[in-house]
Amino acid sequence: MPLTIENLPSEEWSLVSFPKPTRRNIYFVSSLGRVKSVNKNTQDERLIKTRADHRGFQTASIKLDGGFSAIYVHKEVALAFIEPPSEDHKYVIHPHHKRDRNSTKDLKWVTEEEWKLYVKERKKIYGFKTPKGGGNKKLTEAQVALIKRALINGKTRKKMIAKRFGVSSTQIKRIEREENWAHIKPAD
Repeated sequence: MPLTIENLPSEEWSLVSFPKPTRRNIYFVSSLGRVKSVNKNTQDERLIKTRADHRGFQTASIKLDGGFSAIYVHKEVALAFIEPPSEDHKYVIHPHHKRDRNSTKDLKWVTEEEWKLYVKERKKIYGFKTPKGGGNKKLTEAQVALIKRALINGKTRKKMIAKRFGVSSTQIKRIEREENWAHIKPAD
């Protein structure tokens, strides 16, 4: 007799589709924000643990043929159980700002304009600040001029230049190709 997950009151399940076939299981998302797998052979059901990503959205890792994929639980719940009011409603938000709650009553489809207002409101509530001038700069213009001079001389390896200025070798390569700091001229 296969193991089954007991449904919570008024819980419905919907199959989640993926671009590649899954390995041993098929996956379902519930109207209450739970995720389960069902073994293709034994029909055993198992709840999948979700975890919060760096922004607080709940995700579940899924085994596919040739690798792994992650699903955003709130997005899958909205796609399966909530009808967008129009084609312009392309964004799913948590109106109460609780990203760990993913039931149908905790989600809402919104337009791009509504989503932008939601993001501004969320910034105010949580005190987020927008970085000014491209974030935190590790290098000054004078340091970049010195780096460019060292690159032109060609006597010092890029790895050593990066170590001297406390940045990555990738950053040095970007400065050399003028992807970053293109307006700065080499020091004399």
